[in-house]
Amino acid sequence: MQKIATDIYTFSELRTKGFTYVDKTAILWELANGSLGKQFFIARPRRFGKSLAVSTLRALFEGRRELFAGLAVDSLEWDWETRYPVLHLDMGSVQVDSEKELAARWRTLLSREAERNDIAFRDDPDAATAFENVILDLAAQSQTGQMVLLVDEYDKPLLGKLGKPEAGLFRDTLKRFYSVIKTLESKQRFSFMTGVSRFSKVSIFSDLNNLKDLTMNARVATLFGYTHEEVQACFSQGIHELAVANKMDDEGAFAEIVKWYDGYRFHPKAEPVINPVSLGSCLQDREFNNYWSMTATPTFLLDALRKYPLDFSRIDVDEFRLGAFEPECPEIVTLLFQAGYLTIGGFSQEGMLRRYTLKFPNQEVESAFLTQLLPVYTGVGSTRSWDAQSAAVRALRMGDIEKFVSVLKSIFADVPYDLTDRQNEQTWQAILYVVLRSIGMNVNAEVRTNSGRIDMVAETPVSVWIIEVKRDKPSTEAINQIRAKKDYEKYQFSGKTVKLVGISFSTEKRTVVEHRAEFL
Repeated sequence: MQKIATDIYTFSELRTKGFTYVDKTAILWELANGSLGKQFFIARPRRFGKSLAVSTLRALFEGRRELFAGLAVDSLEWDWETRYPVLHLDMGSVQVDSEKELAARWRTLLSREAERNDIAFRDDPDAATAFENVILDLAAQSQTGQMVLLVDEYDKPLLGKLGKPEAGLFRDTLKRFYSVIKTLESKQRFSFMTGVSRFSKVSIFSDLNNLKDLTMNARVATLFGYTHEEVQACFSQGIHELAVANKMDDEGAFAEIVKWYDGYRFHPKAEPVINPVSLGSCLQDREFNNYWSMTATPTFLLDALRKYPLDFSRIDVDEFRLGAFEPECPEIVTLLFQAGYLTIGGFSQEGMLRRYTLKFPNQEVESAFLTQLLPVYTGVGSTRSWDAQSAAVRALRMGDIEKFVSVLKSIFADVPYDLTDRQNEQTWQAILYVVLRSIGMNVNAEVRTNSGRIDMVAETPVSVWIIEVKRDKPSTEAINQIRAKKDYEKYQFSGKTVKLVGISFSTEKRTVVEHRAEFL
């Protein structure tokens, strides 16, 4: 049985214990050899192998050539004789409630690294000064007068504070600590920082403008995650075992892997990559499952979406909004992109304006996210939400519009006041989309036709439902709009029954108050 790791993030352990390793060392070598610079930053979602990449770089600069036997870097030009002391700060476990606790955790990390590198830890009341001392002492003991700095999950102390009053304090504290990286740049042979978030240039990175940001750089777009070619080359045995267990051929099993776990794109021209941890879990268990949902969606994301419902069917953003944000007032679309819930689906450029169309990367992420979002939007528990969704989908498939609308009324009756106080047609449309899509209904919103856009189209094996949403207007107006624009023409020759549905929501009653359905 092929040995596949899903919870090992140490390069040496993977290599010495015979686990499958997808060789990314050619890309890491390109960063480490100095040809592109020497100080880098890259943001990627969780569970994409950031910690493993940092561990691999550490082994490379420590000169542990035996671990790289047979890998790409072993045949490339690299000075294995020159070894560098490495300061490896793993911030992944640093979740604290106060600035004082944060400083204490930093001292603990610095002290451990000093001990590992066999130098005395020169502490200081100022944690940033203690950081400087460790860098200087490591560089002093090096044969080149320089050391290597690796910071993993640099933003973890701040992620739980986003949008909260204390966010500014934590930002400024991190900013002072990380400013040392620029101050002592000459003492560093190489610096590499990873995290989930990319904050704006006036935030933490105002003092880190020496770092080259590779987050959306085409040269490293496939450094994290696996390409189709890598998966088929490295996991052929695992794919075959998965296929046998599910009574499929190998080609069908790989197609399912792509549907469930592929689709992440970190540059508009880059090929998509597959989530490595979800893939590993799938191959280990020999079944297709929603492994993303095993890690809960961060509360701050759900809280933000509760305040500002988002239409997930089509999200267009300019490059500036997609790039970075301030921790005191996080941009929800940017957060969802950086956290891996959305990815690049399309790209356009008009003059100097660059815009991205975002989408859910795959079935796993979409299902996990919308299932957790539905109770937030509807105000009801997950069990009741699921029952209501199932009833709505059954009604659509049976062609029972009365039952469908009745279920919608029961769902929308519990929508929180603070969600609908800012309601408009798009708010109700967003909630309706989540209700249907989260249970796997084939539903698309803002569907383009030659005469405009349709609010929503839901398809069953035998029928197409064209749905128009109105607020405080009669449902007949919605039907008339569909007919006037001839939105149905796109589906007339689909071989399915086409049904037109107008749904009217009431601002006062906060639910469906009227509907009308017609058949072509």
